[in-house]
Parts: sequence; structure tokens; C-alpha cells
Amino acid sequence: MSTNLEKIETLKRIIKLLHEGKSVQELKEQYSDLLRQVSPIEIPFLEQQLVKEGLVTVNDILKLCDLHVELFRESLKTRTLQGVPNGHPLDLLMKENDWIAKRAEILGMYASSLLAADQAKAPGLLENINRILGDLKKLRLHYRKLQMIVFPYLERRGIIA
Repeated sequence: MSTNLEKIETLKRIIKLLHEGKSVQELKEQYSDLLRQVSPIEIPFLEQQLVKEGLVTVNDILKLCDLHVELFRESLKTRTLQGVPNGHPLDLLMKENDWIAKRAEILGMYASSLLAADQAKAPGLLENINRILGDLKKLRLHYRKLQMIVFPYLERRGIIA
């Protein structure tokens, strides 16, 4: 890829092909080098761009979310913590972080759709936005856990900022 813009356009084309029914395995084989270079931050950005451009709906993205993860699995593997047992507080915090990131991504997609929607679709989109905002009220508990579990370890090691 010669430019970042070309990379983004190619990734958008890959997601469109996925939505058109092309197999994950076929796309992974065809674009393996590029898919390994994708950062976890770029995936929701690409999905939001597709929604903004009217090429897919938020519901399309949500239905195919698991396929997107499978498509980009190689680039996402770098986010895992090694040696943290299932159920450990750090494991739970990471799972909560993933949940928060997914809710924020979905909220962004609904907001983009709302900006482009006609009057008839707005109430349904607003209802979905309100539901997600209600879910995100649980953030306070997540950050309280971070404060109680992680911060003391950091402070003991002199990390205060």
C-alpha cells in the first residue's frame, strides 16, 4: 500500500465483500498481508465510514460483527494478556474494556446513521442510542474496579500519572 488512504479504501472494499457474502477464509487468503497490519482502532473507524457513506446499515454491521472479528483476528491477537487465567480480575477488566469499546463503537454508528437518516427513522435510532447510553452508565463501576484493583499496584511501583 502506498498510502494510508489506499489502505483504508482497500479495507472498506474487503468489509463490503464480506457483507456481500464472500467467505472470511477467502478474504483472509487474498488480503493476508494487509489484514495483519490493521490496528484494533481502525476496525470501528472503517465500519463507521461504511455507515456514513450509506454502504451498510448499523444493523448490517452488528449482524456481521463476529465475521469482522474473525477477518481481523490476526491483528487483534496482539491485545491479549499472556498468562492471565480466565476469571482473574485483569481478565474481567479486559473483557469489560472490550464491552465498553464495542458499545462506544455501536453508539458512534447509530449517531452517524442519525445524522444521515430521514425523519421516519430518527425515533428508532434515538431509542437505540438511549438504550446504549443506559448500558454505558455501568462505566462508573468499571472505573471503580480499576481504581480499587489496579491503581494500588501502580502506586506501589511509583507510577502515579
